[in-house]
Parts: sequence; C-alpha cells; structure tokens
Amino acid sequence: MKQLSKYAFCIAVIALVWIPVRASAQTLTLDDFTLGHYVKRINNSHDLHYGALPPNSRLGAARQTFFEADSGLDAQWSTLDVGKGHFVVDAGFSCGTSISSSYGFTLAGAEVPLGLDLYGYSGFQLNFQGIATSESLYVVITVWPQSGVPYNFEVVLPPNGNAFSVSFPFSGFQGGGGGGLTQADVSNISFIAVQAGGGGFASFGLTSFRAVTQ
Repeated sequence: MKQLSKYAFCIAVIALVWIPVRASAQTLTLDDFTLGHYVKRINNSHDLHYGALPPNSRLGAARQTFFEADSGLDAQWSTLDVGKGHFVVDAGFSCGTSISSSYGFTLAGAEVPLGLDLYGYSGFQLNFQGIATSESLYVVITVWPQSGVPYNFEVVLPPNGNAFSVSFPFSGFQGGGGGGLTQADVSNISFIAVQAGGGGFASFGLTSFRAVTQ
C-alpha cells in the first residue's frame, strides 16, 4: 500500500457526481471518530500520525492520518482535529490542504491486512457536518481487496453549511481490472483509504464512516 498525497488521484477522476443518500436497510459504522483524539496545526508542511481505534475495530488497530497544507499568501495555519466524535479539517485562509485517513495499520505504523468482510453491503457512506470551501472539495475512497488491485471512487462536492451524507456504491468503484467491486472483492478487504482536499482553501467536518445497504 503506497502513501497517499494530495496529488495521487488528480489523473484518475472516477465520477464528478454528488450522489445523494437514500434511507438504508442496513448500516455498519466503521469509524465514528470517537477514539484516537489528535490535534495538529501545520503550515507549509505535512504530518503523519497513527491514532488508536476501538478494541476489535473492523478497521484494525490504528487510523493513519497524513495531513498536508500549503503556506498560502498570508502564511496561515491549518488544523486537523480528529477524535471525540468528529474529524475536522480547518484550513487556514488561502491555504491548500489535503488529508488522507487510511486503515490497516498497527499503532507503530506496520501494515496489517484487515480481512474486512462487507459481503451483503452495497457501498460506503460518509456523513458530513458540512463543507466550507472556496472551490469544490474532492473526496476519494480507495479500496484494496485481497487481490491487491486498488479500486477508486471519487466525488466532487460543493460547499454546504448543513449536515449531509454521501454514498459510494461498490458498483461505482473502478480499478485496474475494470468494472466495480464485486461481493467477492468486498468479502475480503485488505486496506481502505479516504482522501479529501480541494483548490483554494477547503474546511470540512465528518461524523462517521459507514458501510450501508441501499
């Protein structure tokens, strides 16, 4: 699994569509951001951190965050605040920021395949507190099944001051082998990464990351 950066998916835009979420018949919360509290302020630099997940979490022992921020014209600071029930990126004025949250790690940073079984679910769901940005925010979820071939799904979201949810159907993911994720693929997931960033300055908040059946 390669380290993600804010440029990793610029040439692989999968879908520039905001897909509204309908009521789901089955929901599995994968990360509600309650543990692993961590606050980091950066300016024209990056930060790599491993925060503890709940015992027996389906997403492994630790949440890896890789946080990057440009200095901007006014040299403002950008802040990541994760834990205590939220995942918030507060970008400094005119600062370009990006964040990736990856799963399948120990607290020491070693990779450990998840063996996550999501058979019977139809996709992922991200629940947002809101988005405040000068331009659209891109969000990418990447899944590595046991085969090792990564599958990506990208959406581009407009600013939104209200809480809302976005779905990422497994059928919409695309990888090197073509086509979407099958139920066989999602029955043994090794790694997952969620990346977000945008032009200008993009601030946003998440409340949970879920698997859903729609």
